[in-house]
Amino acid sequence: MNHHRFMTVAGIVVLAGLWATTLVAQAMPRPVNHDTAGREQCMMCHKAGAMEPVPDAPASHADRDVETCLWCHATDSPMLTAEAKATPHALEGREQCMMCHKAGAMEPVPDAPASHEGRDTKYCALCHKPAG
Repeated sequence: MNHHRFMTVAGIVVLAGLWATTLVAQAMPRPVNHDTAGREQCMMCHKAGAMEPVPDAPASHADRDVETCLWCHATDSPMLTAEAKATPHALEGREQCMMCHKAGAMEPVPDAPASHEGRDTKYCALCHKPAG
């Protein structure tokens, strides 16, 4: 009887671990698995139906320009190597991040780092999720 309980609990633990691994894998973007030199126009191959068996960009990427691809998919991208700080406040009514986070806009609100220059506000929440 104890052996049966042990096997049941062990099976549940293994399944829970696989489930958690799947969730994390889905949350992280896949890194580019080829050299990008000479292939800077990602959508030439990754748009819907362009090249089989190259995976299409998902529908959620439709309004993103090519410059944003490597923000998430480069092997050294912070999206793959580090976790962005959580947004410590609600986003409702505060969708224009740069109103407060541009250089010198509002003390003591932290400025967006120089590495974020050229990024549109619509991309902030890709990395910075609300806390809690």
